Amino acid sequence: MSIIKPMLRLMPLILLASCGSIDGQFPSLERRAYENNDAITAPITPPSAPVSMPVELKAQVDALLARHQIAHAAYLERLDAVRSVAARAAGSAPGTEGWVNVHVILSRLDKIRDDSVAVVRAFDGLIADANAGDSGLAALLTDAQKPVVDDVAAQNDEIRRLSRLIGE
Repeated sequence: MSIIKPMLRLMPLILLASCGSIDGQFPSLERRAYENNDAITAPITPPSAPVSMPVELKAQVDALLARHQIAHAAYLERLDAVRSVAARAAGSAPGTEGWVNVHVILSRLDKIRDDSVAVVRAFDGLIADANAGDSGLAALLTDAQKPVVDDVAAQNDEIRRLSRLIGE
């Protein structure tokens, strides 16, 4: 107990000594530049020049979109037939003829849309290449890819729904 009282008396001196800097000066209590109440504004950047796709890239994008449209049209053409077969086979026991047939037809529907999935991969590659150089070009490619991605997502959802319907 006798050691604690002298230590407590020295504690304020130790704390005050730690407030000093190396050169013996105490830090200023003035506000720093970032502590003022001025409004924060975003830095002003000049508007970028509108980006357009090079002719070769535009031709490649058009070819990819045409490839997707053909694959998606073939998918939609077969979809109603697959839906009706799946509805008839719903609840059938695994291994029965109806169950096997609907799985074969569903796998064929999935195969038909392979070109659409390949187009998404091709766009991803183009976007990755564009991100390495020009972000404006990457934005244009992403916009061109969006309808393909949306269609493939809808195809995935429909195939999952049909798979659940037939008991997969």
